[in-house]
This record gives sequence, C-alpha cells and structure tokens, in this order.
Amino acid sequence: MYKIGEFSRMNNISQRMLRYYDEKALLKPKKDETNGYRYYTNEDIAIANKIKLLRKYHFSIDEIKNVLNMDSVTIKDKYEQKIGELYDKTIEYYQLIEEMKTYIVPKNTTKRVNTYDVFCGVKKPFHALCLREVVDENGLELLIQQLILSVNQLNPILNGKHFAIFHSKEVRDDSRYDVEVCQPIIVEEEVKDTRIKFFEETNYIYTIHIGNYDNINYAYNALYDWAHSNGYRLEGPFIEKYYTDEFITLDRDKYVTEVGIAIKKC
Repeated sequence: MYKIGEFSRMNNISQRMLRYYDEKALLKPKKDETNGYRYYTNEDIAIANKIKLLRKYHFSIDEIKNVLNMDSVTIKDKYEQKIGELYDKTIEYYQLIEEMKTYIVPKNTTKRVNTYDVFCGVKKPFHALCLREVVDENGLELLIQQLILSVNQLNPILNGKHFAIFHSKEVRDDSRYDVEVCQPIIVEEEVKDTRIKFFEETNYIYTIHIGNYDNINYAYNALYDWAHSNGYRLEGPFIEKYYTDEFITLDRDKYVTEVGIAIKKC
C-alpha cells in the first residue's frame, strides 16, 4: 500500500492529478476513515499506467473512463476509431500549416506545388456504407450527396472521411466511370443492410493532392512510379479520400484529396 505522495513520485503523476482522477472515478484509492489518508495498491499502478498511455493517445477523460471498463475486443475497436480521428487531425493540421505559411511568405510570391510524396501504410479492416453507380463528374457529386443523406438516415458512428473507389478506370481521366462512394462506420451488431460492406486489412500506398481535380492524374502517376521503383505491384482499384472538397469549401484550389491503392510485393 502506498500513500498518495509515494504513489505520486513512483508514477510521475502529480498529487493534484491523482485527486482529479479520484474525483472522476478513474482511479479510486482505498481511504482510511480514521485519518482520511488515501492508499494505493499495486493494482492501482497498472491502472495509472494505462491512464497515462490513454492520455498520450489523446483520449479524453470521459473516453478513458469508458475504455477502462471495456473488454479486449471492444478496446481494439476503440483504438481503431481513435486512429482514424488522429489521422483526420493530421490532415487538418497539415492544411492549417499550409494556410499559415501564406502569411509568412508574401502572397504574390507564394505558389503551392504538389510534391506527391508517397507514404506506405496498413489499412485496418473496417465497415462502410457504400453506393455504386456509373456517373460523370457532376454525377459523382450527386452520388456523394446521396451517400451523405443515407448516412444521416442510418445515423451510425462514423469512422473517418468518405471516399470513392474508381472501379472502371485505373486513372480517373474518362468522362464517365464506375464509381463506389463509401462512408466508414462502426458496426456494433450483425450487418443486415446490403449497402454495408466489409473491407479487409490491406497494405497500401497513398499521396496527397492539393487543389482541383484537373491535374490529379499526377498523383496517380506518382503512385505508379513509386510501386515500379520499389518492387511492388498495384492491387485493386484506386481510392480517393476527400478531406476538403465542395462540401467544405467553394474554392476548388483548396481541395485536399488523398489518392491511394493497395499493393503487393512482386
């Protein structure tokens, strides 16, 4: 058993924070009613370390309270949801940084250039509500609007940004294409809606395109070149994930689109 001062020094947590955890019922020490002292056990050390880890992963106090009561399977789902939230924040911060740069460098000398750095990742398995049609550019916008309406009607827990899968063309350069728009969601029970699909875990590469879609083919070419240079082959259709699009801004030059595709080693 450890007094609050000892426990604070051992776990590098301030006494003020320990009292706050007590108040929020995250870490409840045993209390000696005769002298009012709080005592912590070895089991409390494990809980304190888990709280510190969850705070590092940007879980809120309310979220931590729920996570501490979750089983191992549910915790994995919660981690995947948080990964999606942090990834979205990464893109948001990237946009803010680029915007702030325009205030540092005079606007008339600033030119935004797509460098198309290519990143590797593992896309964890997830469910998504999907709609598929053969459309043109305007039809794609309408299909995304239809997806948003369908999501609002279903009212699920969202698990990231909506995206489009281009099935008919390797590069989006035709006037019409077979496209599937999808909204990742959290599925907590048996799936009965035929519009909800399960996506398996895949290795993939992606790059970021900034601006309108007139020259987005350069992003596709960057992925082709990277795969060829590093001994990979492209698997499956290309995917565009929309972080900033016509539903967020009217300025097409401020669009932010992630272009990605699954890969396998040759």
